[in-house]
Amino acid sequence: MVSEHVQLRSGKRRQTEDRIIGAAAELFLEHGFKATTIRAVAKTAEVSVGRVMSVGDKDVILVRCFDQWIGQLQNGTYRPPARRTSLSRREPNAGATTGPPRPSSAVQRHLLELFLPFLEFFAEHEDLSRDYAAVMMRVKGEPEVFNALAVDLQSRLSESLVSIGINEDHARASAAALYDSYLGILFRWAATTMGLDDAVEAMLASIVFHTRVRSSL
Repeated sequence: MVSEHVQLRSGKRRQTEDRIIGAAAELFLEHGFKATTIRAVAKTAEVSVGRVMSVGDKDVILVRCFDQWIGQLQNGTYRPPARRTSLSRREPNAGATTGPPRPSSAVQRHLLELFLPFLEFFAEHEDLSRDYAAVMMRVKGEPEVFNALAVDLQSRLSESLVSIGINEDHARASAAALYDSYLGILFRWAATTMGLDDAVEAMLASIVFHTRVRSSL
């Protein structure tokens, strides 16, 4: 009986936290990080300011929102209101003599497709993503982007690398390196004038390198 009561309270607490994170996510996307207040989150979620603060301050809540968005992007459940044409299918510039490297194999294309949703999300919400990068330097803790979400994406990357003949040890190492490259590209993007095309170019260059390394190191 006591156990059921504890489980019920725990379930209600999670539902309330989910409602708070959902409200914050909506406000952050609509108004941005700086213009969104804890009071506005509380009003939208229909809870007290104190209840919102029990989840965390604005920095912590933004990280929780990005964990949620990244998780949805990884499992395919994130649905933006409007999305540009996938960059993996963009047409080459007719007058261009140089450009970003292009996938030369199905595996390279697949690996790029795994990263494109995140790069496109960053581009669609660039100011918010820059705020997120800054917050990540301040917040102490273990965001899911460094834990479960990282493990899931690296597992997919490793499987793809193994499929082209790279041994499992090298595939795991390359998957981790690709993930670190992706994070590094996002932080570089946040701190410079780097744009979406530049980010795609950098990501694909890393993919091309790691899909060519097959011999023993």
